[in-house]
Amino acid sequence: ELAIEYEVRLVEDAVLRALRGRPDERVFRKERDGVYEIDEAEGRETAFRSCHARWFEQLGLAKPMAQALGERPVILAHMARCLVVYASSASDEGAELFLEQGEPCGVVVLRLRPETLTLADRLRPFLRHELTHIADMLDPHFGYEPRFPEQTGEPARGRLLRERYRVLWDAFIDGRLARAGWARVGIRQERLADFARAFPMLSERRERAFQRFFEGTNLTHAQLAAFAADPEAALARVMASTRKMRRLRYLHSRARARMLAESDEADKAF
Repeated sequence: ELAIEYEVRLVEDAVLRALRGRPDERVFRKERDGVYEIDEAEGRETAFRSCHARWFEQLGLAKPMAQALGERPVILAHMARCLVVYASSASDEGAELFLEQGEPCGVVVLRLRPETLTLADRLRPFLRHELTHIADMLDPHFGYEPRFPEQTGEPARGRLLRERYRVLWDAFIDGRLARAGWARVGIRQERLADFARAFPMLSERRERAFQRFFEGTNLTHAQLAAFAADPEAALARVMASTRKMRRLRYLHSRARARMLAESDEADKAF
């Protein structure tokens, strides 16, 4: 079973925020104040942790995390631990995957602010999005690679590729979540706006190109990386492939119609 471990100060801050202004805040404060009467420092610290952990569970702050992880069997199967640690800002929030070479199971690290933990309606879609990143990384079909081919002497180019890749992956993830009914309202327009900023060169072809990622089901890391590196060339390949498929369907339809006509003629002759 996947062990979920929370950083101590994250639990404490989340409990304090969640109880602020609630009727049971006074009960918590009284219980917490009693801990200060413990003389021995180590025992006092242990009592504080137990108090905060108990209220964390009582307030239901652990439920969204357990539910979100439960929706991802591939994570439960491959990960030994999930560490939930303190994030100091919104930009620091996110999920990371750590796999030790030779080890059968890895560790998921989720960085969250205390206020995010207290807002379940905001937390659930965030967790689902971030954990889909992890699930994709563990999916052999997706074929995730942690690094792009090196752009020697071009750090700006590397940053550009990473940002484009992020936009594409976010669109691919949120499209799947939207179809499952798990994405927040308006997410398609948000991701389309991100796509437009990342790929201004596509102009009037932007909507069609975006649709491929937001409505995609079996995309791979290689496909996302290729589009990030050269969107014009990647889009041209897609268009050529689409034309080829349409041509094949047309020929198949013509051949089937011819066979049916010949069959009718044979029946009449008989």
